[in-house]
Amino acid sequence: MVTGSCLCGGVAFEIDGRLSPIQYCHATRCRKATGSAFAAELVALASAFRWTRGETLVTTYEAPMLREPPIYRHSFCRVCGSSLPVALDGTDFVVLHAGALDGELETRPFRHIFVAQRAPWHTITDDMPQFEEHDAADKRLSRKRQR
Repeated sequence: MVTGSCLCGGVAFEIDGRLSPIQYCHATRCRKATGSAFAAELVALASAFRWTRGETLVTTYEAPMLREPPIYRHSFCRVCGSSLPVALDGTDFVVLHAGALDGELETRPFRHIFVAQRAPWHTITDDMPQFEEHDAADKRLSRKRQR
């Protein structure tokens, strides 16, 4: 069981299931939403996720996108502004922000995505794979799984 919460403690959640490896998203929208050089994101099955406190404090901002998916969603605590989990439309998954999770995680970072939109003041210094977009990363991983 993995738990998470916002900065003020008004919102809490838990995941009773496996988490994906962490990816660092350098997309402009993710940088703006988190106020950082990148968003550290991971995914869990929606059926394994549940709010344990303060679900009414969760606000979701929706922004239209030029490409698929047509809507970008960012959920956050309306009291303290912390990034919170958000369901991915049309899937059975929830996107989690690693910084909102409590305690140690068994999963680790494994890739950088949207590096074409990387903040010009940020240098990537690790040796994880880097992908200009999300789609390219997913296609490459799919090919590796088929081998």
